Amino acid sequence: MPPPALEELLRLPLFADETVEAVKWIARNMEERRYDTGEEILREGDPANLFAVVLEGEIHYKPSTHDALLVAPVGQPTGVLPFSRMKTWAARAWAAQPTRVAVMDSSLLRELVYRAPTLAQKLVSEMTDRARTFTRIEESSNRLLALGKLAAGLAHELNNPASAAVRSSARLRQLLAERRNHALALRGEVLSEPVRRILIELNESVAECLSTPGAMDAIERADLEADLADWLESRDAPADLASGLVDARIAVAQLRPLASLVSPEVFTLALRMLVADHEIFCLTRELEEASRRVSDLVQAVKSYSYMDHSPVAEVDIEKGIDVTLRMFQHQLKHGVQVARQFAGNLPRVLANGSELNQVWTNLIDNALDAMAGSPPDRPKVLLVRTCTEPGCLLIEIGDNGPGIPPDVQSRIFEPFFTTKSVGEGTGLGLDIVQRIVRNHKGTIRVDSKPGRTVFQVRLPLSAPPLPNPR
Repeated sequence: MPPPALEELLRLPLFADETVEAVKWIARNMEERRYDTGEEILREGDPANLFAVVLEGEIHYKPSTHDALLVAPVGQPTGVLPFSRMKTWAARAWAAQPTRVAVMDSSLLRELVYRAPTLAQKLVSEMTDRARTFTRIEESSNRLLALGKLAAGLAHELNNPASAAVRSSARLRQLLAERRNHALALRGEVLSEPVRRILIELNESVAECLSTPGAMDAIERADLEADLADWLESRDAPADLASGLVDARIAVAQLRPLASLVSPEVFTLALRMLVADHEIFCLTRELEEASRRVSDLVQAVKSYSYMDHSPVAEVDIEKGIDVTLRMFQHQLKHGVQVARQFAGNLPRVLANGSELNQVWTNLIDNALDAMAGSPPDRPKVLLVRTCTEPGCLLIEIGDNGPGIPPDVQSRIFEPFFTTKSVGEGTGLGLDIVQRIVRNHKGTIRVDSKPGRTVFQVRLPLSAPPLPNPR
């Protein structure tokens, strides 16, 4: 491939401040490559060994760790830059249109810095901007991954009470229609005062039984149903009412006075209304419980995000951890025991509550991931502990997973370092955690061995956080 034309390089702003001699050297040591629209320029994971400048067209980059699309237009330096530690390409790249690129082997970058110092400064600035952009995108991706996990769990938690409310509402409409028909059938009957009094007492008994604790033994229930069915048949009433009457805790002794005062037809209608009333009471209680659960979850989300609070305020650490655990309720149901060891009545700290919840989210999520591969017969225990130390609060979040290998422990807080598979983690979770904790003038450390990993966060009691952790 021929070298790029010297005149073309000199017209690019990137080389505007360099001497002609320096640009001549650059042109001699570069070669021009051409790509058609859509043609692949580099593949993720290939060795990173080229410095490049776009002469014509446009290059698009797509890292596998997020959905962002990065663009390199005409005049944009790309590829390996001076002082970069990149060993392999971290993205796939292709030509967005017919494209020409001037490339140089990265082994010549040391000499380029010597021959073209002004250009080297621009390239270092470009590398800094690139790292900042990539970090910002990865942080956003990391937050979205965490949010996606929480959203999936919340959707499941919300679906249960919502589905229960839909089922209960449909059944309630059906029962109200049935009860209306029973009431219409009784409209022509003249009920004496003793009968009305017995019906009122039975209805009150039905309402009271809802608060009776404890479930009925299966054998006891079967015996009661059989005895009640026999007695109903002896009074020319349907035996199929026995199950509903047992649910309502109505016994034969309560029904005898009514059976002696009304006809079998009126007696049957009264019992059907009684059974319907009991189920209506139960359904309204289920609707109330489902609504309360939905309301609690919505309130938990508001508390987690601090929607109604200023960014910096006095924060109840234990409440923040509790509401974060509520966000993980779905995951915690799958065989995870939460060992809460809260000191209680901890002093509040001046902090950004939403950011601290992000810390607890990352640490809890990592702990759950660490225990995911534990043997089925081994209990999974998530430890959450708080206490006070001189001048600070100590928060410990741990697990009984396999532990972090000693050779990895020193690197876990490094940006982009991850032991997870591609697409499962960005390697920024603990980096973000560390920056948030440091921004609050606190410290974080890890103590890990096989079967026990504990992250310790210490927050000072009298140090306001900086306005911006990023």
